[in-house]
Amino acid sequence: MRPVGYTRRLLLRQLALLGVGAGAAWWIRERYLFPKPIVDFPAGASATAWTPLPDPTGLIEMTATVAGIPLRVVVDSGAQFSVIDRALAARLGLKPAPLPMLAFGVSGAPSITHTVELDLTLAGLAIHRMHAATLELLSLSGAIRRPFAMLIGRDVLRTVTADVDWPNHRVRFVSPGAYSPERSARVAPTQIRGGALMTPVGIEGAAPVEVMVDTGATSEIALSEQTARHLGLLAGRPVETGASVSLGGFSQDRVVRAGSVEFAGRRLDDVEVQVFKPSVQGPMPAGLLGVGILRRYRVGLDLGAGVLWLSGPAAEGPRRGMAARRLLKS
Repeated sequence: MRPVGYTRRLLLRQLALLGVGAGAAWWIRERYLFPKPIVDFPAGASATAWTPLPDPTGLIEMTATVAGIPLRVVVDSGAQFSVIDRALAARLGLKPAPLPMLAFGVSGAPSITHTVELDLTLAGLAIHRMHAATLELLSLSGAIRRPFAMLIGRDVLRTVTADVDWPNHRVRFVSPGAYSPERSARVAPTQIRGGALMTPVGIEGAAPVEVMVDTGATSEIALSEQTARHLGLLAGRPVETGASVSLGGFSQDRVVRAGSVEFAGRRLDDVEVQVFKPSVQGPMPAGLLGVGILRRYRVGLDLGAGVLWLSGPAAEGPRRGMAARRLLKS
């Protein structure tokens, strides 16, 4: 058995309040626990400068500053809300809100968490009154040998447009409405469901499956076990297993290869598909579209408007082996 690695995206999927009704939970979550953060661009600017990506074939890893302390963060469109490492939040003196919550990953058991309020500087952006859930991020992400202390989730991404130029190994953020895609860019078919950006993918000629656009997943495609079985991906083809880490801890995922995947009008051949067992208690998507595919493109991600621009794809380089790639699932 070889390591599938770790798909960072399975670190946070859904946060649900404990002990209150659905309507009250939504109001408290949106207005009290996770109000919209205040994002300020550099004076007179509508966009930040380009920031290099340290791993051009991996996640959107950046350096942020909280209370004068630099820390590694990952920009994660799959995370419903931002997250900070629990021990780090305590060292920074960030006081947790009294109301507990449940945090669900794509797989594994849920965790009880609280939220904290903080100010953060990221790539020239000043983000004020940002709220983040506290989870054991450093210990989990340390398993991929690239530990990070924060996930920047959809609460922040709804206030900016993320311009991720994977082929040129760089990223910047643009003020809403000021983003100008390249002339060659096309708009992928998408829609917002539950705050997440969803897009259809066709696998080996079957009817399209709606999956979450997930910049926090290092996989190419990740599918729930039920979806993979329905598509015939677990019948009569080689299956590998490997270690994976999610919010619920370590698990074993299966990995198969799909002969073809249709995404945004393009056909991709010989695509790796990670198969996960969804968390029983959490409402999960049928699948994830991860960085393994997105990194082929320059991507304009506007969660506030529900738009995904794609330029490219770039020419494929050599495929990396599983042991070297280190998948992470949220």
